[in-house]
Amino acid sequence: MYSKIFNAYQEFWLKATDFESKTTRLDWWYVQLANVAISIIAIPIFLRTFGFNVYGLICILPQIAIDIRRLKDFGKNWKWIFINLLPVFGWLIWFIWLGFGKSGNGRSKFI
Repeated sequence: MYSKIFNAYQEFWLKATDFESKTTRLDWWYVQLANVAISIIAIPIFLRTFGFNVYGLICILPQIAIDIRRLKDFGKNWKWIFINLLPVFGWLIWFIWLGFGKSGNGRSKFI
């Protein structure tokens, strides 16, 4: 289990600027889990040291890349990333699409 999470997280950083390949739903979940675990540890340290969340800033581009890859796997255009600008409703739709939508064929029961 830990090796799968580590491999997914490693791929997250290796494909930080790759917007074309695929990301499985499970890999997306593993990366989110790893980011939450690291954030719980790192945020208090960075806030005391720098006054802001350095880890969050570093993760912006790789997170956008993995989200766009998942959107494409889900069958949506990359422009749907802007649905995150809608508070609550947009975030809920985003979470359902990327976290629970089917991979590969572009069809999902959560459209």
